[in-house]
Amino acid sequence: MLLLLVDVAGMSRIWARIPSLLVAITVTWWLHRHFTFSWARDIAPSKREWLRFVVANAVGNGLNLVIYWVLIGWFGWRILLALAAASVAAAGINYAMSARWVFRQASSAGRVPEP
Repeated sequence: MLLLLVDVAGMSRIWARIPSLLVAITVTWWLHRHFTFSWARDIAPSKREWLRFVVANAVGNGLNLVIYWVLIGWFGWRILLALAAASVAAAGINYAMSARWVFRQASSAGRVPEP
């Protein structure tokens, strides 16, 4: 998505990260529901759950953006390398928040996750 926005739509390498992050957040939420926390797929997805996911990942994604902007703006890194470094740095925070808050709701509602 990032490369499409930059190379095809002509958006700035900096500002294209915002819509590409929204797509990434939605795809990641869906993947977590169906694979990482597979027991959650038995419960109907909700806007509230998606919103919790967005809020929970805001810290990690904020860190992701700051690292990306610094690597691009200050150090002149290439897009994909800066994107990869920023994404790896934020992945742990995003996962921990999802496991402890977003998808935990389903288990506290009476559904026990499978091992």
